[in-house]
Amino acid sequence: MADAEAAATHPDHGQAIPTAKSIPDGGKVVDPIDRYTALAVRGAIVGVGLAGVIIYLRNSRLFHKFQHVNQIPKDFIRKELELKGRVREVLPSGELRVEHEPIMKIPFLPKRKNVDTGLLNLRLAGVELSQSGQQFLAKDLRLTNKPVTFTVIKDVEGAPDAVDADVTVKRTAFGRTNLNLEVVRRGYARVPAPDQVKHLKSLQTIPAYSRLISRLLMSEKVADRRGVGVWERDTWVESVQSYPSQVTGIIRSAAITKAVVLLYNVTKDVILYGVKLTQQTYYVVLAIAAHMQNGYRRFASGVDRLTDKYNKVRQRIGK
Repeated sequence: MADAEAAATHPDHGQAIPTAKSIPDGGKVVDPIDRYTALAVRGAIVGVGLAGVIIYLRNSRLFHKFQHVNQIPKDFIRKELELKGRVREVLPSGELRVEHEPIMKIPFLPKRKNVDTGLLNLRLAGVELSQSGQQFLAKDLRLTNKPVTFTVIKDVEGAPDAVDADVTVKRTAFGRTNLNLEVVRRGYARVPAPDQVKHLKSLQTIPAYSRLISRLLMSEKVADRRGVGVWERDTWVESVQSYPSQVTGIIRSAAITKAVVLLYNVTKDVILYGVKLTQQTYYVVLAIAAHMQNGYRRFASGVDRLTDKYNKVRQRIGK
């Protein structure tokens, strides 16, 4: 009996190994090693799954931080997705260098270390900046370290490191300013002329650019009426001196004047064409009359000849 109990005792841990007598009817023996193995396998599966999710989120476009404008997907440009960033530098030419911020952030994702942050070069789309406009962006607005939202409109031909964008800056907690509209409204920039080939091609092929130009033209009209920036008027003395030429230009360009000139030209052309037509008709009538006169003379001559012949025949018969 003592030997059986000693044999039922584990040699290493001193624990009693269940015997057939100690196991109740219908029971099952579970090895502790098998239990720990199952937990380890489940933990490994969960760990691999979490690692895969982290890798996916880190490489996903929605969670990706763009280091260069070439990394911006074409789908984002075509769908006109609004991107976020922070201005790190404003070049003297008015070009913005922006540090991109991912569209969606995951707080628990570890940040990559020892990676140089690339900056996106953004140009204001649809505007031609003057020197005052470049200084306005570089110094007066104080854009450095301010958050911005931007929509990429199109690539810049001849400059693969930059893109044209519609940029909006957050000036205050509740105030936002669209830089494209602001520089045009203040007279620091113009909208490209419609005869420029690149500008016209973009208008025809890029809907976002066309809509932006429509908004910029309205702002340009405001600047023109106010006479600010590139639309600044001359002094009042020069304006008074230029009034005669201005009045003459206004009269010449008026719709009523154009209508009177058109009516005069039409009337003159009708009269000239009428005179020419009358002259041609007169010459035709004279030609027809001459032909009729010649024909009538020939007819009369023929009748006279027939009459003479008839009389001669009649005389011969009478003899």
